Amino acid sequence: VVPVALALDTAAYASGDLLVDSTAFVGARIADGRSILESLVLIDEDDQKMALTVYFVSANADFGTVNSAPSISDAAARDILGFVDVGVGDYKDLGGVSVACVKGIGLELETGTGVTTVWCALVNGTGAPTYTAAGLRLRLGLLFVD
Repeated sequence: VVPVALALDTAAYASGDLLVDSTAFVGARIADGRSILESLVLIDEDDQKMALTVYFVSANADFGTVNSAPSISDAAARDILGFVDVGVGDYKDLGGVSVACVKGIGLELETGTGVTTVWCALVNGTGAPTYTAAGLRLRLGLLFVD
């Protein structure tokens, strides 16, 4: 399980806004390696329970300005490896915190050239959530294949 440190804006987001721009995480054990994303756990410490999409990229792509609509260049979009949708129904409410779990994903990830890194970006799906700076925590279940 690989944790991903997310940094959020503390102002209210609109539907479709970029929540988190490209954020690095260890995506393989060796440079130029691969892994399979088997599961995704999103811990929502602010208990917003919003639908969102997590995009995975093999390079540090600029998805645009946080708290605005995403705007990625054609060239950067060529590095997108895929995405995972987290729906409102994926959350379980645990009082002041909610946890979403998406299992059985099977998305192949490949690292950037010469590194063990993969990047992800998050886009708000619906609603107008307000988060604290570290209100979302992401944990990825990866199967390293190299």
